[in-house]
Amino acid sequence: MATDTWDPEVLGGGISHYAGVNHGTFLHIAHEEGLIRNTSIHAGIRAPVMRPKGDIRNDIRCGFDMVKAREIDRIGIDGVIERLKQRVGDSNVYISVDIDVLDPAFAPATGTAEPGGWSSRELLSILDGLSGLNVIGADIVEVSPVWDNAGETTVLAAAQVADSLLTLMVQTPVKSKVEELQ
Repeated sequence: MATDTWDPEVLGGGISHYAGVNHGTFLHIAHEEGLIRNTSIHAGIRAPVMRPKGDIRNDIRCGFDMVKAREIDRIGIDGVIERLKQRVGDSNVYISVDIDVLDPAFAPATGTAEPGGWSSRELLSILDGLSGLNVIGADIVEVSPVWDNAGETTVLAAAQVADSLLTLMVQTPVKSKVEELQ
């Protein structure tokens, strides 16, 4: 039997406060640190099968609005677009698309696939409807090409989402502070 005298607390490798930062927690942590405003809205949220319900509780505690995935059946694509636009108003907008917003039938190659998501057509139509917003940046996360099928369904969906996000940014160029003052 061997013993190790290495102290992870001193030499690194121990559990730190960063251990709790993940794709489901970074937004409420950023809010708590004053890095983002209370105009955030999360759309396409589903009941957490893979994730702890604490993620949703934290979003509610931070005052983030949300559109649950199934609400699209009741309010339609136009209703989702209206909720998003109302929430962000004329502020600068950063859009982060977690590819698992899509149902696994449309994006199987993600770390947290969960049934009941939107179709790729629904997501692309929603993004098209956001024309006119001051989109200053965007990203697409949780695409895992090694888990994709032979048809590369997830990668193709992500590429189309990227095209839609870039189109939004080109359609409404962000004005500099100097331009706003003139």
